[in-house]
Parts: sequence; structure tokens; C-alpha cells
Amino acid sequence: MSQLLARLDRELQVTSDLVKRAEILAKKGSYFARVGRFSDTRAIIGELRQEFGDGRSGHATAWIMLTEGLLHLFENLSPIALDRITRSQVLGLAMQDASVVAIASAWKAHLEFETSNFSAMVRSLELAIANSSDRDHDARARLAMVISDSFLICGDRRCAQEWFLQSRDHALKDGDQATIEALLYNRAAFSLARLRAERCVAQINDEQLSLTRLEIASARNLQTLTGIGALTNFIYLCDARLLILEGRYSQAIEALNGIRNASPFATYNFSQSFVDLELAFCLLKLDRLEESLSVHKSIDWRSIDGLDVDEQLVAGWMQHQMCSTDEAFGAVGDARTRLDTLSLKYEEMRLQLLANLQPFQSVRKVV
Repeated sequence: MSQLLARLDRELQVTSDLVKRAEILAKKGSYFARVGRFSDTRAIIGELRQEFGDGRSGHATAWIMLTEGLLHLFENLSPIALDRITRSQVLGLAMQDASVVAIASAWKAHLEFETSNFSAMVRSLELAIANSSDRDHDARARLAMVISDSFLICGDRRCAQEWFLQSRDHALKDGDQATIEALLYNRAAFSLARLRAERCVAQINDEQLSLTRLEIASARNLQTLTGIGALTNFIYLCDARLLILEGRYSQAIEALNGIRNASPFATYNFSQSFVDLELAFCLLKLDRLEESLSVHKSIDWRSIDGLDVDEQLVAGWMQHQMCSTDEAFGAVGDARTRLDTLSLKYEEMRLQLLANLQPFQSVRKVV
């Protein structure tokens, strides 16, 4: 059992206040959702809804809604998650309940980062910071993680590391094993995302690849050690995509085939057609032209156009590489034009995010 769960259980044993007890149970349910114990989360939500379904306590209701949001997020990446977490935040603001506003805003910022809604993300982060104290380890750990991930996407590893350490410090103080696992995974995943985009416009060196390989290995080892069962497919997707960057195409094909029908994945950063494009790219690199063309013909480009801009950029780069090898994949001039357009679009996104992150350049000036 994690230190956080052990502490929550001890608090339940000595707490007679029903509203405080509801908050502790909701925290347990939220933790269970984050580690993949979804039936346990649903049981807690059911118990709390039965006790507080009449709305007698706004504080309890806000915590229930937050827990429901995290269940929707970690079980199936449902968009309902944002609705429930936003409702929790709004209720907290209406009650001037700082602890609720802090944790709900931190999670809302997480979702807004995931969907590239950076202006909204910054507003949520500012609310989380303004309403949290240094003792609010759950909110501070989550908001610092979001900021760290944002700097990683921009390629600023110094600022990312500063906020990473801030998040880890709060997670350790809270005994929150799930957050530590998420921190390691996110650092690996977003370092990889930045490398994949950078490769589309410049050479990447072996040192960068080696560092990212170590980060992915660390995240996967901790995931295995802790037995966390939520969103575990993502680390295998990262491994497959790093194999492509490393030029290990046969292994990449095997890894991609292993996760192509896995779930859940978010629609804004994953599509089966993108996996088909990656498979076609690897097959071509192995001089398996006919197999590559066969897979390439099955691609639904509309689904790729709906992905985040960094994913579209990687897809555009792969398509240009393939067209440059053989125009049976498409006209190389059209592929070049699309790649140039996506490169500009990605750089605009990166610069916009950097501008939004300006208030967070130093941890010490913020919290």
C-alpha cells in the first residue's frame, strides 16, 4: 500500500466529521482511479452519492465530482472528465473553498494542456497557485507537473527540470506513488514528443536519444514495480516510437503491431491510421516496398488531420520522406508544401506556449 493510502486510512479511523470523512474517501477514490482500480473508485463514489446526493454539503459534492472526473479520465479518457472537474472547480469558487479550487484547477490545467488549450491552462494554473499553500501537496504536485511538461514540449529542459523537482518534492511529502510514476512517464513521453518534432526540421544526436531511452526505461520499470494499471499502453507506444527514431525498424514494427488495437488512447494524439503510416514508413526503410505501399493505401488521412499539430508534423515528415523515396506514395512537391506549412504551424504553437509560460520561468517567483 502507498504511504498516501495508508495515511488516508488512518485519518478515516479517527475522523468523526462526516464532511471531512467524505473528502478523505474521495481522495482514496481519486487515487484508485489514477492507479487503475476503477471498481474501487466506483464503489466509493456510490457510497458518497448515497450519503451526499441531496446536496447537503457543497464541499463533499465538489470532491465527489472531482473523483468522478478522474474516473472518466483514467478509465477511458472520456471528455466527460473535463465537465466534471470544471463543475468541481466552479462549485469551489462559488463557496470560496480554496482547497477545492486548488486541486480542481490543477487537474483542469492538466486536461487543458493535454488538449493544447494553453491560454485556459495558464488561467487554471494561476487559480491553482493562488488558492494553494505549500501544504497542499496534491495540488502543488499536479500543477508543477503540468508546468514541467509544458516546458518539455518547448524544449526547455532546464525549466522543466526545476518544476519536475518541485512536483516530485510535493509528491514525496504526500507519499503519492502514482504521481511519482506519472512524473517519470510524462518526462519520458514529452521529451520524446519534442524529439520527434525536432527530427522533422533538424538532426537529433545520439545523446538525446540515449537520455530519452533511459527515461522511458525508468518509467516502465517503475510502472511494473508499482503495479499501476491506468493508461499503461502509453509507455509501450512511446517505446515503439523511440525505436523508429533510433532506426530500429524491425523492432518498431513488432512494437507497433503490439499496441495498434490497444485502448484507451485520446483522439487528439492517437489514430490507428497514424500507426499504419508509421508501419508503412518502417517497412519502406527495410526496403519492403510492396508491403509498405499496401499499408499506406489503407491510411485515413482525415483522422491524422484531427491530431495535435506536433503529430501532424511528424506525419507530414514521414509522408515527405516516403514520397521522396518513391512517388508511388504521392507527389513529393505536395508533400514538401504540406511539411513546410506544418513546420510553421508547429513553431507558432511552440512560441505561443513559451509566451504563456513566461510567468513560470522560475519556481521561486511563483510559489
